[in-house]
Amino acid sequence: MYSERKLVTVEKILGVKPASNADALEIVKVRGWNVVVKKGDFKVGDDVLYFEIDSTLPESDSRFSFLMHKGVKSIVVDGVDYRGHVLRTMKLRGNLSQGLVLPLSDFPEVNPESEDIAGDLGVVKYEPPIPANLSGQILGKFPSEVRKTDAERVQNLESSWDAIRKHRWVATEKIDGSSVTLGFDGEKFRACSRNWELRVTDDLSSYDVAKRYGITDVLKAHPGLWIQAELAGPGVQGNKLRLSGQRLFIFNVIKNGEYLPRSEWHDRLLKNAAPTLPLELPETVSETVSQVDGMMSTISPDQFAEGVVWHSEIGQGLDYLDGRDCFKAINNSWLLKDR
Repeated sequence: MYSERKLVTVEKILGVKPASNADALEIVKVRGWNVVVKKGDFKVGDDVLYFEIDSTLPESDSRFSFLMHKGVKSIVVDGVDYRGHVLRTMKLRGNLSQGLVLPLSDFPEVNPESEDIAGDLGVVKYEPPIPANLSGQILGKFPSEVRKTDAERVQNLESSWDAIRKHRWVATEKIDGSSVTLGFDGEKFRACSRNWELRVTDDLSSYDVAKRYGITDVLKAHPGLWIQAELAGPGVQGNKLRLSGQRLFIFNVIKNGEYLPRSEWHDRLLKNAAPTLPLELPETVSETVSQVDGMMSTISPDQFAEGVVWHSEIGQGLDYLDGRDCFKAINNSWLLKDR
């Protein structure tokens, strides 16, 4: 079983600086994230709870009531209706702000040693509703023998950065599409979305595209091999890259639970791979974030790229990446436009 993204963590304020164009605001640093706060609310060293972007804060908890006028979404979590405010990347008086910081003392029930503070507080990750065309194809939850495709965000890697810099990395464009995991177990094809295993039929877009490009032939010839990719094109996430037809952009190939380096990929998988980028990993986390801000897509140069995924050159899973071989830097210009 692999761990899920930690949406809420106990942190310390690492830095405080003035906000631009706003005398009453400051910017605090938590890990590699910048969050706009009211001036004087925090100082360096304060113990806080940090709520990462994509967190859905429960409407039922009065400690989050000050945010509800900014918007409430209704979602279904494990079959239960849930309402809350979703944290997004935003700009306040021109200052980028990502996430929410609140004093740890406001949450006396929180055990800092808990492995699931988000769950303890009723905070869940916002996931868009299941598309109508997939709702009847769900078999069950994502299979436990394969890691989900959620790569760690670079802002969460400050404490591991020196170790990360010792490895060799390959940059690929992060494609704005729909997550696909596809494999052949020796008897049948298996397909997954980001969170669910799906019935494999000719009506399933990811499977249909994989067949048309010969990807299923490779998988059938190598039982136990899995690909992870983004499905992009017409009918997928608004087709932001303006593709004329649906395509799969492969970013991971997994064999027997281990990531394969690109040097060991089958030629047909390489032809359908997410494009590599001629980038060097910067020296700091903040430079890695800045490197991708405003980046345009190599596939559709008039559109923002979603960001960059950095992959271990040798396909090595690392402990500080929860066993994954990659992490991501998201383009803040893309986040703001998408919002």
